Amino acid sequence: MMYSIAPVYGMELPVEYVQVEYAGFEVLACKTDAGYILERVYSTNPQDFLRPDLQPGKLLENALIKQLTQ
Repeated sequence: MMYSIAPVYGMELPVEYVQVEYAGFEVLACKTDAGYILERVYSTNPQDFLRPDLQPGKLLENALIKQLTQ
């Protein structure tokens, strides 16, 4: 029996993370075939974490991605 938060299958592919500016917020996103999926928000304002458009797992809209940072 294996207890883990990670999926058991599909971990053989490397995950590519990028920092992007999305709707005026600095976020960490996971690059997938479908687009960028939000992983983390970098903010010191607690209200930013309650916004429905900044919830983890959300597929980011390409029109709101302003800048890719390396």
